[in-house]
Amino acid sequence: MLATHTELKLEIERIKKKIDNQDQNIENVFRYFDELLEQKANPRKQIGFKLPKKRR
Repeated sequence: MLATHTELKLEIERIKKKIDNQDQNIENVFRYFDELLEQKANPRKQIGFKLPKKRR
């Protein structure tokens, strides 16, 4: 019975560590989303070759 309790305790600790890592990963995903939204709100200037306007 004691061996079973030890195994359960180790399994619970392993799950806790996994959950902690998942929380950090989710925070990273939302931080990246925020960065992408900031970039979209501040678009770059248009680049490229502009054709001269035709004279009439």
